Amino acid sequence: MQSRLKRPQRNLFIIMSVLAMVYLLATRLPREVTLYLGAAVLVVAAVLAVWARDFLVGRYRMRQRRWREAAERYQRFEAKLLAVSWGKLAVVLYLSFYSFDGVAICRNNIGQSLMNMQDLDGAEQWLRRALQRDPLYAVPYLNLGVVAALRGDKERAVREFGRAVQLGFDPQGAQRLFRQVTARINENTGKLLD
Repeated sequence: MQSRLKRPQRNLFIIMSVLAMVYLLATRLPREVTLYLGAAVLVVAAVLAVWARDFLVGRYRMRQRRWREAAERYQRFEAKLLAVSWGKLAVVLYLSFYSFDGVAICRNNIGQSLMNMQDLDGAEQWLRRALQRDPLYAVPYLNLGVVAALRGDKERAVREFGRAVQLGFDPQGAQRLFRQVTARINENTGKLLD
């Protein structure tokens, strides 16, 4: 029997299962063992955070809307991930319901940064590269829909948004984003005509 869960629901189930197992182990082991294991996990997390600082700084720069710096940091982190075989251990730092692939997440974030810098061609290239890496990652489809809408291609935008929803993105969230983007385009068009 094939699973009917979409990827975000399946990934949430995986995350919750791991957390439940950790809790069960922590409550069943002797206190001293739990403390030593907890300390070891914290040391590993700290080392990973230092190694992945470009990813963390990229996120911070995106929140500050410093798009160029964010894109540069994500590109550095993507190169680090591709250079090492153990980079998947950093999944705890970029945990996402939509993808566990850090390279795809970086590429999507680079595309989103470029989109906000009005470099729609560059954004589309990075978003397509994210999908080459992880074709079931819904968020790049959503961002491709935004790029299409910004270019005035409403039909393609609807298609890309629809694909994101098929892959598990929240339908109401996708509709809300589509309305926001089209309203912003209409507002900007009105300003140009004034």
